[in-house]
Amino acid sequence: MRACLQHHSEKKGKITMLSNALVTGTTGFLGATIAERLATEMKVHGCGHTQSFNDTRVDLRDPEAVSALISATAPDVVIHSAAYRDPDFCESNPAEARRLNVGSAQSLCDALPPETYLIFISSDYVFEGQNPPHDEDAPRNPCSIYGRTKCEAEDIVSTRPRSLSLRIPVLIGGGGSPEQSGYVGQLIRCVLDKTPVTQDHHHVRYPTWIDDVADAVSFLIEKQPSGVMHYSGAEPSTRYEAALEVARLLNTSSAHISPSEASIPRGAVRPWNSALSTERIRNLGYTRFTPFGSVVQRIADSFAP
Repeated sequence: MRACLQHHSEKKGKITMLSNALVTGTTGFLGATIAERLATEMKVHGCGHTQSFNDTRVDLRDPEAVSALISATAPDVVIHSAAYRDPDFCESNPAEARRLNVGSAQSLCDALPPETYLIFISSDYVFEGQNPPHDEDAPRNPCSIYGRTKCEAEDIVSTRPRSLSLRIPVLIGGGGSPEQSGYVGQLIRCVLDKTPVTQDHHHVRYPTWIDDVADAVSFLIEKQPSGVMHYSGAEPSTRYEAALEVARLLNTSSAHISPSEASIPRGAVRPWNSALSTERIRNLGYTRFTPFGSVVQRIADSFAP
């Protein structure tokens, strides 16, 4: 299921000068995908809380463990993707959410030498989503604990001159089965199950292929911008609209799926429409934005018996 599209550039450019990378959160799909992508260009160390890209287990909530990790790997570039990403979990466990989502960013910034380039993976949840689209300088106003932890971590990362916070929206793809493929996997299962179900028709999302994000990270390592950058898929949809599109692509009925009349209550409040402007990364020269339908078809094909 790994990317079979052409990379952003045939040139390696600056990325060959940064020959040693550390990727955190390689237990998760995003971290693992980023590590696999970068491993085609440079030496990669991965770490996760259980199994990971190269089987290094590190508790990033422990500052001493983070310091030891940096000493052992001596990275030229760090991609910090490790986080509690479930907004409902973070809402119910705010102290634990801050330990990892904020504490690990602080520990990394404390341990990294100033010449190391750091990319911190942030989220569109730093915005409330009432005035889309949001550019990188738009005022942040998170409506959940998860969003607040990302804001706090961004503020910590911003104190380092050679650092970038990369905000991304909901990710699609990355698993070997519908159960492991997050957003799209859930929609495929919903469409094929035929059990009557109501899907959210209130919140607008911008599903983004995980492989595109990994490729964008490679591009940004080459360019080495600082500050804040947005990357996002270009096609808006509610969860209901996305389910209908999945059904159409799978050539099956969606009659059992109905739209919600209002927001479906969840543990954490979600942004209404946290659309991210991608003008800055486009102006840098990055143009890979895979259509939603193409990704769904790839994932569906990979699940076929």
